[in-house]
Amino acid sequence: MTDAFYLIENYQITKEKRERKGGDAMSARTELELLPKFTAELEAIRENGITTELLYKIIQKHQPNALYNQSLYNRYMAINGGVPIYKREPRFEEKHPINNKLNNDFFSEIVDFKTGYFAGQPISYGYSKNQEAKEVTGGEEGVDLATKTVTDFTTRNNMYGVDMENTKLAAIYGYSGRLFYIDTDGNERVMPIHGYETIILSDTSISEPEYAIRYYKTTDINNAEIWIVEFYDNHDIYTYRGTLLSLTLVSVKPHMFDYCPLQGIANNKECLGDAEKVLTLIDDYDKIVSDNSNELEAFVHAYMIFENLNIDDETIEKGQKSGSFVFRSTGTQQGKAYFLTKNINDSFTQNHLSRLEDNIYRFSKTPNLGDETFGSASGISLKFKLHGLETKCGMYEAQMMNAAQYMWKLLASAWSKKNITVDPLQVTMDFVRNFPLDTMTEAQTVQALINAGVPKEIAYTQLSFIDDVDYVMELIEEAKSNMPLYANFDKNNDEEETDGEENDDEKKEGEEDEVKDKEKEKEEEK
Repeated sequence: MTDAFYLIENYQITKEKRERKGGDAMSARTELELLPKFTAELEAIRENGITTELLYKIIQKHQPNALYNQSLYNRYMAINGGVPIYKREPRFEEKHPINNKLNNDFFSEIVDFKTGYFAGQPISYGYSKNQEAKEVTGGEEGVDLATKTVTDFTTRNNMYGVDMENTKLAAIYGYSGRLFYIDTDGNERVMPIHGYETIILSDTSISEPEYAIRYYKTTDINNAEIWIVEFYDNHDIYTYRGTLLSLTLVSVKPHMFDYCPLQGIANNKECLGDAEKVLTLIDDYDKIVSDNSNELEAFVHAYMIFENLNIDDETIEKGQKSGSFVFRSTGTQQGKAYFLTKNINDSFTQNHLSRLEDNIYRFSKTPNLGDETFGSASGISLKFKLHGLETKCGMYEAQMMNAAQYMWKLLASAWSKKNITVDPLQVTMDFVRNFPLDTMTEAQTVQALINAGVPKEIAYTQLSFIDDVDYVMELIEEAKSNMPLYANFDKNNDEEETDGEENDDEKKEGEEDEVKDKEKEKEEEK
C-alpha cells in the first residue's frame, strides 16, 4: 500500500510540474521522461512472476514518460490546454484585456507530412514463391495457402489503416504499441495502441517483448473512474481492475499465441517524436504572432488624447455611439483631440518570423511546401529537398521491419495450430513512398540508355517503381515464351508465302506450256 500511495503521489506531483512547465512554453524532455529501462523488473518477473507490488513499481517508473507523451498527443489534437499558447495569461490586469492565443500548428504539419509520405501508399505484404519458400512451406500448395493466409490477415485487419495509425503515433511521441488478439470468430486480429498506455519489458528492443503491460483509465456504469491493467507473457493475459491505489486480479486467460502479443514500434532508437527538437521554436512563433495580433487589435481600440479639453465619461460613451464629439474650448488655449499611436518595426518582426519558420522546417527535417523554389524544382532537385525527410523515414522503416519479423513469428505460432505453415522469413514487405514520380522522364532515360547500347538489366534500374530487375527480366522472357498466337501467326505467314511461291511457279510453267502448244499448232497449219 505504501508503494501504491507513493505511485499516486508521484503521479500528481509529476503532472503538476509538467503543467507548470507548459504554462508559457513547452520544455524539452528531462532524463526522467525518456523511455526507461526495466532490467531489474524483468529479472524479478523471471524469478518470481508478476505481483501487484511489482506492477505498481513498473507503472510508476513509466509514468513520467507517459505523461510527457500524452501532453504531446494533446498538443497534436490542439485541445484546450494542450498547446502552450492556449494557457497564456494577459500581461496586464484590465477590465477587457486583449489576449489573443494563436496556434500556428507546425506540430501536426510535421507529423502528418511524415505520416502521409511514409504510409500514404500502403505497404505491400506478400509471400515468397521461390524454391526456398516451397521447401520450407510444403511445396507449391503450401505456398499458395500461406499466401492466402497472409493476404486474408492484412485485408481483414486493414493493415493500411493500422500501419498509418502506428506511424502517426510514433511520429507524435516516439513509439506506439501494437496488440494482437483472437476475435470471437477465431481470427487473428491486430490494433494500434497508444504508447503512453504501453510498457514493453525486453532485453533487446521494444519490438521484441518478453513481457508487456497495458494500462488505461475508463469509467464504470456509475461514471466512476477505474483503471484496467493487463499483463502479457508468452501464454496468458492477467487482467487487474480497480484504482492505482488498489488493483485486484480479476482474470487469467490464454491469448492463444506462443509469444507475448503486445509489442512496441519505435520511431527511432531514442524513441523521440519528430517535432520534439523544434517545440521551443514553434512556441516562440506562436508567441510573436499572438503579440502582433494583440498590437493590431490595440490599434483598433487606440487611445484618444483630449488635449486642453474637459470631457467626462458620459461624453466619451456618447461619442463612441455617435462617432463624433461636441465640446467647447476651455479658455484661451486651443483644445484638440487625436489618437495616440506608436510605430512598429514590422520588418524586424517579419525577418524574425521567417527565420523561425525556416529553422522549424530545417531542424524537423520537413520540406516547406510554401517555399517558392519547391514547386519549380526538378525531379533530382526535389529528391535533394526531401533528403532529410527520407533519412527520417528510413530510420522508421528499419524499426518497422524489425517489428514485422516479430509480428509474423507471433502470427505463425497461431496459424500452426490450424495446420497452416507460414515461415516468417518468407513474408515480404515492400515500402513505397508517397512521392510524385516523373515516370515519363524515367522512361525516356531508359530508352535512351538502351539505344546507346546499355544492357536492359542496367537500364531498368533507373525506373524508380522497379525494385527487382531480375524478376522483371524473368517476366519479360516468360511473356516471350508464352506467345503461341503470334508464333502460329508467323508460322502461317511462312506457309502462305511458300504456297504462294509454289503457285507462282506452277502458273509460270502453265503459261510456258500454253505458249509452246500455240507455236506447235502454227507449225502444223503451215
